[in-house]
Amino acid sequence: MENKPFWETAYSDLKVSAFSKGPTADVEDHFRIFPSNANVLDVGCGEGRNSVFMAKLGNRVDAFDISAAGIEKARQIAEMEKVSIRFFVCDLADFVFEKPYDIILSHGVLHLPYKETRDSFIRRMQENTTPGGINVIGIFTNRLPATPDNAPFTHSLFDVGELPAKYTGWELLYHAEGTFRDSHPGGIHHEHAYERIIARKPR
Repeated sequence: MENKPFWETAYSDLKVSAFSKGPTADVEDHFRIFPSNANVLDVGCGEGRNSVFMAKLGNRVDAFDISAAGIEKARQIAEMEKVSIRFFVCDLADFVFEKPYDIILSHGVLHLPYKETRDSFIRRMQENTTPGGINVIGIFTNRLPATPDNAPFTHSLFDVGELPAKYTGWELLYHAEGTFRDSHPGGIHHEHAYERIIARKPR
């Protein structure tokens, strides 16, 4: 698919997972410290791997992605898993918060828009997180350059340490930084530099 990111192809195929099945590792490992019976927002949800997991825990989940194919696939997966999630197509830059959330998730997304857009969105995420609520964020850093196929869509790799610094005053419950290799359908292989945090807003 020319001029489209590789994940669009996998989003169009219900038989494969664009990234991997199940929730991201930080969500799976630390969900017990999350607020329960929560209002959850999944930003850039893709196929809904974290959305479905959080809904299965009994949370009320809103989830959006810029990819219509991703949202359609997420809806089908949620239906198969028998969970109710409010999925919708939206560009992060255009999203309007209509209510506060107890948990806001964003994985593999915030390094894609331009810096001004993603920094503004992080501020709005923080403002619209309930006191005692958490933000769970995973981004790519410039410890490594964007892979050639991702580079046209990656407009603001974070500096190492930039993400946790934006959460000064919040309680940092989890922090990891480093590199990893992954594989995707179609024989696509990548190496990325990442940083992940789970931060709790002061009450």
